[in-house]
Amino acid sequence: MLAFRLYIALLCLFFVLATVITRGVGLLEATVAISSLLFLILDIKSDVDEIRKLEMQIASLAERT
Repeated sequence: MLAFRLYIALLCLFFVLATVITRGVGLLEATVAISSLLFLILDIKSDVDEIRKLEMQIASLAERT
């Protein structure tokens, strides 16, 4: 999953750099870049929430022993 996220992030970066170099960032390019970055942020946030839940479960199991 991390490889997929890095791939998407690199594609976004390449896309933004290519558009800035060639003609500048327009409305469509900005929308594509912002929406993909927003997706990555929300996806990582959900993974962090899952990791916190797992940490709480592990801590509760450790307290029982």
